[in-house]
Amino acid sequence: MEITWLEDLIELDATRNFSVAAAARHITQPAFSRRIKALENWIGTQLIDRSTYPVKLTPAGEIVLENARSLSQDMYRLRDECRDLFSPGADTLSISALHSIALSIYPSYARKLADAVGPFTTRMNATDYYDCIESLSLGRSELAICYSHILGPQYLNSGQFETLTLMQDPLVLVASPQIADRMGHALGTLTEGETLPLVSYSPGCFLGKMQEILTTHYHTKRIGFHTVFENSMSEAVKKMILVGQGIGWLPNSVIRDELRQESLVVLTESTAVLELDVVLVRKSVSGSSLMQKIWDAAEAGTL
Repeated sequence: MEITWLEDLIELDATRNFSVAAAARHITQPAFSRRIKALENWIGTQLIDRSTYPVKLTPAGEIVLENARSLSQDMYRLRDECRDLFSPGADTLSISALHSIALSIYPSYARKLADAVGPFTTRMNATDYYDCIESLSLGRSELAICYSHILGPQYLNSGQFETLTLMQDPLVLVASPQIADRMGHALGTLTEGETLPLVSYSPGCFLGKMQEILTTHYHTKRIGFHTVFENSMSEAVKKMILVGQGIGWLPNSVIRDELRQESLVVLTESTAVLELDVVLVRKSVSGSSLMQKIWDAAEAGTL
């Protein structure tokens, strides 16, 4: 029996849907179904009533679920205690964060954390949105710091995670000064068939999905874009916009210095701005004492 099977059951109870639960667990639905079946085989009885929609747990499934939550918490607590014994006196917190957040938001936030809970070491995994969630789900990270939006991926709304909103970070359309006036004017005067050069995010990343919402908004106003550069990292997008290759959307936190130095300009004709939530995320199980102190401080609004 594997602990992941118990976590699968907890997720399925939260969503009551195999495909949604599989997506939240970052595996295919057939693989998820096989793991639930493997748990049933190990227990020796049916845990899921698949004849209803949404699916529901059988009486045996309810008993296993109640114990699964407790066992999962105990296993992670055991892991954390063993890690503390392996490195006595070392307060280390493993965090996964989006690249842009790791570079632009976390450094100043880390100072606030240290003021609130005392000194500690951060083991940072700067990665993309989906790897952040997977690292948290699999226990490779204790906390994650991600963007969230009501129109974006909804993995964080499953029963597996708890979230706290730390701040808002608007996603704004910017250009270099040498092309800002021309691009701003063009936003209101494009002729049919004309498009604007876009320094774009890769479609599969979180900011790429947010960008798609914004470009769709402009398409309804008959304003189109053509991609001149594509990358999943906001720093790469920013570099190309800085040299005048095109316009693009960037989180405000990523371009604070550039806006202050006027090396980037917000296109004021743009009304399409998304307010992204920057959220602190943890699994809905007990973690280390350091993680809990940080979570309590964030929940109390002292950070």
